[in-house]
Amino acid sequence: MATHTLLKLRNARRVVSLLGAVQRGMNILIVYDLYTTHNVEPLLLATNEAGASTTLMQITEPGNHGGQLPRTVAAAMSVADLVIGATRYNITHTSARIEAQKKGVKVIALPESDSDDFFLAKGWDCDFTAVRPQIEALALALTEADTARVRSKLGTDLTCSIAGRKGRALTGFANTHDVSAGYCLEASLAPVEGTANGRIIVNASIPGVSLIETEPVVITIENGMATRIEGGREADAFRTLLAGFNDPLVYNLGELGVGMNPVCSLDGTMLSDESVYGAIQLALGTSLYIGGTVKAAAHYDTIVTDAVLELDGRPVLDGTRLLIHY
Repeated sequence: MATHTLLKLRNARRVVSLLGAVQRGMNILIVYDLYTTHNVEPLLLATNEAGASTTLMQITEPGNHGGQLPRTVAAAMSVADLVIGATRYNITHTSARIEAQKKGVKVIALPESDSDDFFLAKGWDCDFTAVRPQIEALALALTEADTARVRSKLGTDLTCSIAGRKGRALTGFANTHDVSAGYCLEASLAPVEGTANGRIIVNASIPGVSLIETEPVVITIENGMATRIEGGREADAFRTLLAGFNDPLVYNLGELGVGMNPVCSLDGTMLSDESVYGAIQLALGTSLYIGGTVKAAAHYDTIVTDAVLELDGRPVLDGTRLLIHY
């Protein structure tokens, strides 16, 4: 068996046995689309090895990250023990995911599974168990704080209220209250709507759009909404993408997060770029499925590196240095 095939199977086993904790007799649903068929086989082999009963459901993709799933898919998800969404577009920000978890279903979302190299990514080499306490400690710090500020030497300076919002610990391990996204590890939450003000200087990536290769994308945030998006080619592409949804709520500042996977690097993919250790995520669009109140037509992150995160005036992250105990 070729080396790449063995590596793909090894990492599919990590999804199934480590992150999904699949046991004999469990009912597994793998949701995939026309573009991800080639990455279903290693997952199916891994679930069969674990002795699970596995159902495959192919869908027509929703067309964008955060697009809703058909009712038939939602119904199937609600009766599984574990759902693995191996799809091109992210199923995280969907009502189907939320409703399934309310019924005790665990979910693993694997967006961008259309890539031939998906199961070859370096992110799978993470020691998930070792990094888990760091993610949980930062999520707790977010929960306990009332205000957050992100600043960088390039000029990012954004302040928002996070009072009453619960920090999310995305450790990769499947659960029934939040999402697991494979090796996409983060601590995050939804800022209080209407409270964010300042500027975001996006110097790293806008996953789903592009790496930042020409000049930084400058986003002005006023009372929780992006009012200007300026810069070079990437800014033009992002502005055009958001305008195409014809939904003013896609400009809502919907998420503040921190990437927590120490082996990830910027490569233009969502799972890796959002996971770079210490990278700040400031997303526009839907927040409803991560503790906020806004349901928009889409959800897109922007990634800022070499930044400082302050909670209630105290630095908790400086670049790649976590400044809290865990």
